[in-house]
Amino acid sequence: MENRLETLRIDIDKLIFEKQPSKVRFFIEHLYSVARYGSLLALKRGLNQELAMTAGMLHDIANVNGGSDNHAADGAVQAEAMLKQLAFYNDNEIAIITAAIARHDAKSAIHESYDEVLKDADVLSHCFYNPDFPVNEWELARYKKLLTELGCTPVE
Repeated sequence: MENRLETLRIDIDKLIFEKQPSKVRFFIEHLYSVARYGSLLALKRGLNQELAMTAGMLHDIANVNGGSDNHAADGAVQAEAMLKQLAFYNDNEIAIITAAIARHDAKSAIHESYDEVLKDADVLSHCFYNPDFPVNEWELARYKKLLTELGCTPVE
């Protein structure tokens, strides 16, 4: 059997280069950093790293495809289609991944475990992109909670 994550990466890379050639660095950096942070958080929280990474790689797929007024919900639909086309993921895995994608913008709400991993990974990607940039107000509470969970003290 092929490696699911590597096969998915190839498909995502092709899509980024085709649909967003002027934003390749942004999408590659963001999607894959969210995937890596998601993997770390899943490991720490006793969840499946591969599912967390898959959700991270696909969480902004609607933006890669040109954007949308509701990129989280639209992205969940697009991710579901991609995952079904790959035929490597079962229905339960697809449901977990797409629910996390659909809810990843609701940073102030608490949802299921994988939803929280994806939201937190997205926040970490935003906050660690450049430490000289201020943390967005709508991510600050989640970011501080994450730093505590990870045993970090922010440098002032």
